[in-house]
Amino acid sequence: MPATEPLLRRMAEVAEQCPSCEALYLVGGAVRDRMAGGRAEDLRDLDFVVVGDALALGRDLVAHCGGDLRPHGRFGTATWTGPLWSRPVDIVTARRESYPRAGALPEVAPGSLDEDLRRRDFTVNSMAARVWPGEIWQLLDPLGGLADLRAAVLRIHHPQSFADDPTRLLRLARFAVRLSLELHEDTGAALAVALRDGVFATVSGDRLWAEWELLCAEPRPAAVVAWMHEQGLADALGLGANHDGLSALEGLGSDASDPAGPEPLQALAILLAGRDTGPCAQRFGLEGSHADRLAFLAALPARLTEPLRLCTGDDELEELLAGVDAAARRLLVLLASETAAAVQRYEQSVQRLAPLLRGEDLLAAGLAEGPGLGAALRRVRGAQLRGEVVSAEEGLQLLGLRSDDRA
Repeated sequence: MPATEPLLRRMAEVAEQCPSCEALYLVGGAVRDRMAGGRAEDLRDLDFVVVGDALALGRDLVAHCGGDLRPHGRFGTATWTGPLWSRPVDIVTARRESYPRAGALPEVAPGSLDEDLRRRDFTVNSMAARVWPGEIWQLLDPLGGLADLRAAVLRIHHPQSFADDPTRLLRLARFAVRLSLELHEDTGAALAVALRDGVFATVSGDRLWAEWELLCAEPRPAAVVAWMHEQGLADALGLGANHDGLSALEGLGSDASDPAGPEPLQALAILLAGRDTGPCAQRFGLEGSHADRLAFLAALPARLTEPLRLCTGDDELEELLAGVDAAARRLLVLLASETAAAVQRYEQSVQRLAPLLRGEDLLAAGLAEGPGLGAALRRVRGAQLRGEVVSAEEGLQLLGLRSDDRA
């Protein structure tokens, strides 16, 4: 029995007993992937639409099946984490939406399943599978999503779709690449109009950043960004064209130790390397430490490549790289491969060499607290890296201190 079946059947049983639930459907990506030939047991993220009251059904699921419910009141939605599925399950009240202005969050009201499907981004994501009442997995496809899926076409519902919600443009890129879909003629025309009209200016930076995070979690984020370059989306977001950056992003995303994909700020820095990051940071709503981190990472290759190439001693190497964390060093190597040998030597030799002396050693030897303490430690460390001193005793002697002065 597929792993989803026990969950769907149990949810159908609870829905049948819930007075506030008229019907229950599985919608979105899970239905799309199943219709594309995916196995039910391989489905991951499950989204359900309730005709009625999703919060009431959620509370009944907790009462009958256990788990926790986290409501999101404004849109009549909830997330249920229960014992029947390994991941959180989203439950929404069927609704219709209208947009008070371009790029704004929608105004919502309870609606039918058909209205709920029409508010979604693309036809391939607007199919539903019945859970209750009736036969489980019966397909409801009023907008032709299955035909578009079989024709490998990505289609929006109406010409104003991107103006209503510009974040759909980033989802367009993700789905086009992940599912190998071509844009429907009308969708391509709507994309051109949206870029001409500068629709990204109407949406908040935090919503764009949330979509960028999802993009970085894609199986092939570099391919998605390359697609965005081809379509003009990258320029509209201030990313510009950067072939080397795309290659580096592909390398960052290939790290088997991080299956979640590249860290979003690092990915953005790779694409902006050597450029002013301010406009793009503003577009994505990055401020404070996040904006500073982006600028720091993007400037690393220009700041360190030549000094690292000319570096001859381990003391110089430490001075250049001691303030650069591991993630930043990896980014540096991806963007400037000629720094790889220096970074490797720092990580495998210099960084692992334990200091001969620490602050408490110098205090115990009679050196007073103050700026001179740090300068003395740096002097000994430099001499150690040059091979001039090899023991704590010799380090103290270099400073004119005696080990027998220590407590």
